[in-house]
Amino acid sequence: MAAGRHSTMNFTLSAKADGETILKGLQSIFQEQGMAESVHTWQDHGYLATYMNKNGSFANLRIYPHGLVLLDLQSYDRDALGKQETDKLSQDSTGLVKCLPPIVQGGAIGRYWPTADGRLVEHDIDEVVYDEDSPYQNIKILHSKQLGHILILSGDVNLAEKDYTGKDVLILGGGDGGIICEIVKLKPKMVTMVEIDQTVIDGCKKYMS
Repeated sequence: MAAGRHSTMNFTLSAKADGETILKGLQSIFQEQGMAESVHTWQDHGYLATYMNKNGSFANLRIYPHGLVLLDLQSYDRDALGKQETDKLSQDSTGLVKCLPPIVQGGAIGRYWPTADGRLVEHDIDEVVYDEDSPYQNIKILHSKQLGHILILSGDVNLAEKDYTGKDVLILGGGDGGIICEIVKLKPKMVTMVEIDQTVIDGCKKYMS
């Protein structure tokens, strides 16, 4: 399933930068693609230019006073035009452009997960392995190229196969050694187990090994 592609970039020029000059400097990039232009101006609030392509992709170019320039570009995921325009703008820049990775919306597999503190995390999901509803929650297992299988419960990422690979792991309690036996299978860099009850450790060594 194809998806929508939303790219955004921004850069800031000096406060003396002229908005009309900036607009003219960027117009050719969109005009070369045959995009129709509509420009709105405000005496004290800068410029807004909208560019429309025959295939439905469009760009909004907002030029604020004091040199702040924002560009939003939306296109169909299978349409290479959006990427071409973004690449060209980056190449034509003087190193001031900040270009974020495109946000892809509407695909068959969701790749973005909001965090509790309002941030957005993207995972390289390429397959839905399992998707079921229990009486308590929705259960998904998705495959990530980087993390392997990821368990997601009601939209919250819980754990992944490779969460511990190459990491330092601290286990509080777990004197029976059961947790550490499972953790070492995931190839962590270092595992430290802290158990304050020596009797638990001694008993498990003798009877649980």
